[in-house]
Amino acid sequence: MTQSKKSGVLYNLAKQAKRRMKNYNKGGLQHLSYAKLAYSDKDQLLYKKVCKILEEDRIIINPISELIDKKYYDTLSLESKQRYILDLSDKYREMKERYDRERSLSRASSY
Repeated sequence: MTQSKKSGVLYNLAKQAKRRMKNYNKGGLQHLSYAKLAYSDKDQLLYKKVCKILEEDRIIINPISELIDKKYYDTLSLESKQRYILDLSDKYREMKERYDRERSLSRASSY
């Protein structure tokens, strides 16, 4: 395996997943911060925006439009714009589910 493959993000995530599986099989699954393992810095910033949108008291019809990086979006071709919107909507859905999970866990622990 070349050096560039060993230093890639996907390689590191696979390595961490393998380590978690080994710990699970040994019966020693520990609480890990999966958010730090699975999300990049850019995704963490996006998650903060999603949290802010979900915590606001106003009705938001199209949250994706608030998450779009408009400068980047304007530079894309039509096909790339469509792909960007689809990717962003997938990320929004995943992050909304994460937000709901974390919120329900924090409510359960406060009782």
